[in-house]
Amino acid sequence: MRSLATLIVGLLLLLLQSTVMEFSPVHLVTPTLGLLTVLYIGLSPLKWAPGAAALVGLSLGYLFDLVSGAPRGVHAFVFLVMALFARVLASRLAVRGVVLKAAAAFVASLLSALLIVVVRAQVSPETGYGGLRMAPLEALLTAVFGPPVLWLLGRLDGRLDPALLRVGLSRRRARALGPGLPPR
Repeated sequence: MRSLATLIVGLLLLLLQSTVMEFSPVHLVTPTLGLLTVLYIGLSPLKWAPGAAALVGLSLGYLFDLVSGAPRGVHAFVFLVMALFARVLASRLAVRGVVLKAAAAFVASLLSALLIVVVRAQVSPETGYGGLRMAPLEALLTAVFGPPVLWLLGRLDGRLDPALLRVGLSRRRARALGPGLPPR
């Protein structure tokens, strides 16, 4: 259930990104929102099994290939590699807080842009390495959007975690009626 919900949110983020890219009057650089979903899954090794992380990364990458018109399999391969890279990163480094989440999103976006350009150059050599010009700006936008998107996915994951739902920890706490001490 959790994998399906995260995949649907990732698909909605991919559709939002591709819609902005398609209908903008000029070529805008957009944040890689699908990569942020893959990054979240990879950075949560206690919540996600390696197989589930790889499957969601591969699925989101393939869906991005279909939506964006890129050669099929390029983003699928890159998102799969980035999910596994984020798992290795999470085992070595605790990515907590806004600054570290933004930095992880920046580095992941730069690495994925480099991988995409290299893989596309291997698939069709006439494209060259021209896509690297926009990679720093795209990585900067991804870093800006990274903490809110990762927070949103964390909230969704917390709401759908079966272990938390069984013991009732996902319910909201009762708030005090007014300021000061609660009534006796």
